[in-house]
Amino acid sequence: MGPGLNRHDLQIRAQAKIDDATILFANGRHGNAYYLAGYAVELGLKACIATRITAQTLPWKGFIRNILSHEFKVLIGLAGLALALKDQEDRNSAFATNWNVVLQWTPDSRYESSDLASAELLIQAIIDPNAGVLTWIKAYW
Repeated sequence: MGPGLNRHDLQIRAQAKIDDATILFANGRHGNAYYLAGYAVELGLKACIATRITAQTLPWKGFIRNILSHEFKVLIGLAGLALALKDQEDRNSAFATNWNVVLQWTPDSRYESSDLASAELLIQAIIDPNAGVLTWIKAYW
């Protein structure tokens, strides 16, 4: 993540990543589609975190260090969304399933081959209009 990205920049980049992932998937580039799709979630969560940072307030050191994390559970905590996530999982079993699919993603997936089914499952878990993880994140960014 580059320096100086504001919430709007992060939102645009998150949407661009999932849009690019769907294009890659449609063109048979499943591994790259899988990898890029995960970054859409990461950037979306970081857009949520940006809403918590106020001018003239220095966040504590651990907060700043953890912003660079790729771990979705860490980012959910920094965004202040842990309770909202639990509530959404409890209310919507399809969302809970999608969240569990998304949690399987890591940045190390760039070194792995993902098949058609894995890429499709991740992309759908992210973009599902009724239970998608990015769809849910957008309500908080």
